[in-house]
Amino acid sequence: MKKKDIILIIGVIIIALLSILVNKMINSGKSDMVVIYVDNKLYKEFPINENKSIEINRGKNKNTVYIHNKGVEMSHANCQDKVCVKTGFIKNPGESIVCLPHKVSIEIVSKGKDKKQHDVIVN
Repeated sequence: MKKKDIILIIGVIIIALLSILVNKMINSGKSDMVVIYVDNKLYKEFPINENKSIEINRGKNKNTVYIHNKGVEMSHANCQDKVCVKTGFIKNPGESIVCLPHKVSIEIVSKGKDKKQHDVIVN
């Protein structure tokens, strides 16, 4: 390898490490609430510091959301792919779990002085 190749590789590694660090800093806020949406409508909000199991039953669609250890996970879903269950435990603001077949999404949000605002414009 030439000197320029080594410099390029080191530069790419530094940029990757910086982007990971910036992402950690942005999402390191205090988690306060678990927000559940069904069909893109607010279903319920729960404090993240309580232990609670929530059943979401809509006809044949059944999901179980489990809030514990200052985080949340989808512990059961009767959809075929179970991507939402495989997502696992989340605990940081901005993280989410989505069950596309049942149109259920769970998001961790921060409500307080350290809340980070994300602006999104959709056309």
